[in-house]
Amino acid sequence: MRRVEHTNSLQEKRILEQQLLTEQEIHELGLQALVPWLESHNFKIDYMQTDMNTVPHIFALSGKILTVIVAATAMYPHKGVVGEADKAYTMRVATQLGALCATASIGLVNVDGLPDDKKLMGTPMRNGHYKADFSGLEYIHYTDNAL
Repeated sequence: MRRVEHTNSLQEKRILEQQLLTEQEIHELGLQALVPWLESHNFKIDYMQTDMNTVPHIFALSGKILTVIVAATAMYPHKGVVGEADKAYTMRVATQLGALCATASIGLVNVDGLPDDKKLMGTPMRNGHYKADFSGLEYIHYTDNAL
């Protein structure tokens, strides 16, 4: 009897895992939320790399000024955190191009959990509906000796 219950539990876990977004898919949702924000702030996307493990993620123009952006996305109640190595690499790319460098920390909330199901708000369901928590780009500036 226990073995059957254990098997059913494993099957339920597998089904749930199939219904959850992957980290890559969460990252892509974050980028999908970032692009309209950039466009509404007079940026034109020149190039976008959606692979979360390949940085920088976005090259965007505002007039003649290029900004190189690295993004990170996390589920409620968190916002994505860009790692120091990704920041440093993106800064080197920006410096080589004579561009500005920025990070985008994006939080996603599954609005199907609003107003009071905090667990669902932080669960990345495939069929979920999402709202982004993003308050703007954070520009990175290093002194010459920091590079």
